[in-house]
Amino acid sequence: MKVLFTILFFIFLFGYIFRLLLPYIMRRIMKRIEKKITEQFNTTTNRKQTRRENQVIIKQTEKRDKKVDKDIGDYIEFEEEK
Repeated sequence: MKVLFTILFFIFLFGYIFRLLLPYIMRRIMKRIEKKITEQFNTTTNRKQTRRENQVIIKQTEKRDKKVDKDIGDYIEFEEEK
């Protein structure tokens, strides 16, 4: 019986401490997220401000050849049946 009360005591104690610490933990997490979002927003707005008005930027990617082995697979000719 004493073991049961000890286990229940620790469960309630853990729940009480968790309720006290949860707002603090959530505040810290939200501040970190807010900081990341504002940094991201500031970098994107800075990029937009550095561009001149009516400036066109064309980004071209490298043309890559398809990497397909020609020896793989067999050609199967299908015929239509009526």
